Amino acid sequence: MKKEERQSVDEILEEKIEKVQRRQEWSRFLVECVVIVAAVYLVFHYCIGLAFVSGHSMEPSLTDGELAIFYRMDSAYQPGDIVIIHRQENVEYIKRIVAESGDVLELTEDGVLLVNGEEESGCMTVGETLPASEGVEFPYTVPENCYFVLGDNRENSQDSRVFGAVRQEEITGRVFFHLGMVHSIDKSMCVLVD
Repeated sequence: MKKEERQSVDEILEEKIEKVQRRQEWSRFLVECVVIVAAVYLVFHYCIGLAFVSGHSMEPSLTDGELAIFYRMDSAYQPGDIVIIHRQENVEYIKRIVAESGDVLELTEDGVLLVNGEEESGCMTVGETLPASEGVEFPYTVPENCYFVLGDNRENSQDSRVFGAVRQEEITGRVFFHLGMVHSIDKSMCVLVD
């Protein structure tokens, strides 16, 4: 009877080998999970960012509650780009670049923006572009390494007309994709921008 209950050496070795293999599989799985989490963290910390649009200053292009995905690695921007801006007051904005270094901006009495003497074109805007009561004086020349940014909803936007040109270092990234009305994502993981 004792002999039947006893396992052979081969069976014992086989069980041990299976246990070791299961441990190795779990170890490999855990290492892969750590690598994936680290890669996702690095991508979202250094390359890609998420921002929720808060407010109506970029309508009709971006609406309140939309998720904007932006690329952090750009080093140069051009008129027409939608960018995320981090101001000194720890306020984040999402605005469109309308002029770059050296451009001269003027506003007509009808609320039309002129860039280097030509009417702004290429983006869908709402309302007239009027000067802010306590903002920059027009005509305005954009300083070196700066950009002039405006919201697409010109009558409902805090932008460069109020706070002046934005230094290149204040731009966090360029929006390359946006999703309308996203509610299921944890917003604490993202930047809220106006």
